[in-house]
Amino acid sequence: MAKTRNILIGLAVVAIVTAGLAVSWLRGRRCPPSMHVLLITLDTTRADRLGCYGYDQPTTPNLDQLADDAVLFDMAIAQAAVTPVSHASILTGLDPHHHGLRVMHGLAANTLDEKHTTLAEVWQAAGGRTAAFVSAFPVTPTFGLGQGFEHFDMDFPNADGEGLVSEAEGWVSTGSSQRRADATTTAAITWLESQPDAEAPLLMWVHYFDPHDPFVLPPKEMLGQFRPRSKDRADVLRAIYDAEVAYMDAQIGRLFDAFKQRGLWDRTIVVVVADHGEGLGDHDWWTHGILYQEQIRVPQIVRVPGIRPRRVMQLVRTIDLMPTVLELADVPDALRPVMDGESLTYPMRTGWTGKPRVAYSDSVNMLGYGRFDDLTRRDDKYEKLYCLIDGSYKLIFHQLKPENKEFYDLLTDPREQTNLAASKPPAMLVMMERLETMQCLSPIMPGMTPTDLNRLGQLESLGYIDRSATTTTSTAPTAERPTTSKAAP
Repeated sequence: MAKTRNILIGLAVVAIVTAGLAVSWLRGRRCPPSMHVLLITLDTTRADRLGCYGYDQPTTPNLDQLADDAVLFDMAIAQAAVTPVSHASILTGLDPHHHGLRVMHGLAANTLDEKHTTLAEVWQAAGGRTAAFVSAFPVTPTFGLGQGFEHFDMDFPNADGEGLVSEAEGWVSTGSSQRRADATTTAAITWLESQPDAEAPLLMWVHYFDPHDPFVLPPKEMLGQFRPRSKDRADVLRAIYDAEVAYMDAQIGRLFDAFKQRGLWDRTIVVVVADHGEGLGDHDWWTHGILYQEQIRVPQIVRVPGIRPRRVMQLVRTIDLMPTVLELADVPDALRPVMDGESLTYPMRTGWTGKPRVAYSDSVNMLGYGRFDDLTRRDDKYEKLYCLIDGSYKLIFHQLKPENKEFYDLLTDPREQTNLAASKPPAMLVMMERLETMQCLSPIMPGMTPTDLNRLGQLESLGYIDRSATTTTSTAPTAERPTTSKAAP
């Protein structure tokens, strides 16, 4: 027995040493990815405003054509309804409570910590090149989203956030700190054309912001293609939204053409995904920041040379994209960090995810979102929200007022009009227990600093605070009601 145990221990030591040497060898002798990757993120873009997702207006001819040659995920769920938080999940494959970037408006938990490994950092470690071209402040290195990008283009006003963040009141005004899709596309194409053909495989991230708000409008001819149904302010703004989506799509078409002209298209994985959607009046909410389907069900399209087009109907998550890209591009396992997401390669080849996935989303910022249908009003969100979707069942948990929790069956109630929580269905109780075990509830309140959060952590370690408790209100300190954001991200 002792001899056998010693042999097993010896084999384990050899395995550990061998694995360590393999990682060192891989990092010292880079294994370049097998393909280029073009990652396009669409800010504030609802899935149901794309033709390939059933919209009856001509908003997205270029994306529709891409979808005809790609795998389209019909039920893709974003992990947050706030721009930097959602992008952090896309770029790390982690849920928000694991990557730690929980808010945009606030003094703490608003930066992706360098300890987390991004897609761009893995790409670099494998020997690839990286470049990013973004269109607005909420996705800049201010939030830690520049990690791993050798070239990061953010040529628009106040890109460094100067004057946009009120540290005293915890709000951010994006306002004019953005650029239109044509400027971002031109920057990306100009850089691409300057690169030698024989360079290492490229990961290019291009972010578009146009549908976020009407501060920066598309050309008049594009606006003229989408007429409002009436003179009502809401209908006018919905028409502007469609025009902004259409203009963004036209610029994406330019970007696709540039890849084709450079001879890169047949060696490029194209990923298109939105960070979140937009209310547009659904659930009496114009902007974003809450967790109904119009806000967290997003377009997600992956085009890979050699994989035939199909539509996957089962639920997937935006955190699944990073492991998918790394697998498709043959990046060695030893370079891949631990992720919450799971590769989509199998469903892309078969049309079936196998084991069903559960999607988590949250929105823990507490603020008033400025409403563009009436600038004297606001979408008032003084709550921290958490969502689980398992099959057709959906739970929305309200941390500060648990009695307001919501439960829907999306199969029979896709527009989430009938809250079933009062009847306490067994499926809801199971999902509540699951949420509790995830330790995902945030202690952040408006005005908190990193020092405050550190103290809360110490109190939690001593047993004074239980963040897993989902049946009572949070024991985190309360704060005065936050001021209105001038332009919600």
